[in-house]
Amino acid sequence: MNLRNIDLNLLVIFDALMTEKTITRAARVMGVTPSAVSHALQRLRKTFDDPLFERGPGTMAPTQRAQELLPFVRNALLSLHQGIALYREFVPATSRRSFRIRQSDFLSDCLLPRLCARVRAEAPSVTLVVDQLPADDEDTPGPGDIELRVGARIASGTGLKRKRLWRDPFAVAMRPGHLAATGTLSLEQFMELTFLDVASAILDRRSLDEVLRSKGLVRRTAVTIPTLSGVVAIVAHTDLCVVLPRRWVSLYSGPSELATALLPVDGIEYAIDMIWQVHDERDAGHRWLRRLIEEEFDVLYSPPAAQHQQRRIGHPPSRLDVVPPLAA
Repeated sequence: MNLRNIDLNLLVIFDALMTEKTITRAARVMGVTPSAVSHALQRLRKTFDDPLFERGPGTMAPTQRAQELLPFVRNALLSLHQGIALYREFVPATSRRSFRIRQSDFLSDCLLPRLCARVRAEAPSVTLVVDQLPADDEDTPGPGDIELRVGARIASGTGLKRKRLWRDPFAVAMRPGHLAATGTLSLEQFMELTFLDVASAILDRRSLDEVLRSKGLVRRTAVTIPTLSGVVAIVAHTDLCVVLPRRWVSLYSGPSELATALLPVDGIEYAIDMIWQVHDERDAGHRWLRRLIEEEFDVLYSPPAAQHQQRRIGHPPSRLDVVPPLAA
């Protein structure tokens, strides 16, 4: 095969299809139409004389040939991306770059409004593509991507960097009139509660349940909902309890809407990690976006007095700025 006959854009689309597993999502990430991606896929199949992807229920499964090609394609694209980034000055005010962030459901309503405000103010022509984290915890961010994970576990030799942005104890939240709303809970009292669970919330729930199982205990979950959007209303009007990061409860419930008690299980905390590829370390645009994420986390989770000072020096105000800390 003569390399001069291969369009580099086809390899970029191949990488997007391998990551997204659907033509529609790949087109959204690439900023092109689905028909353009479909046409490129036909050219890829002709170039490599292989179907490359086979349709399945709601997704496209890569063939063996596609899986064999992937590491070579990604290494080539990564080298090219790295070489260009080293010599490209990043000017936020004029840049037209696109960045992708993957995050958990917990951050959609708190971090994103602040981050979007900063990006729009500093880089109005930059595009942010925000996706949910993949179901597979072992999936790694692609070149240029940033992932915000809860308690990320990064093995050595993976070519990834991690920075811990925040850690917070878990709280057991319930309506104020709940029989357990006494401010403190013993493990025995905790196990008598009935819980609400959130399917899309990437908590360290597994660690909690593993610790309980090691003690021969299993907590009772009566209701599971798909997202966090209904948590406060459900808990405030039922006898259900929910395990959430303490700061999340203070951000999203009124001063007397929910009662809380610290989780009576040691060694479990809510920690948010930012993950990216080592090869993106020197990319000026990537560094800029990572800095914005760190700064907005600092403002979002800092004490109210510090938030007031930060607003005075130019951070965009938000209803999230004035949040009283939860009592321990």
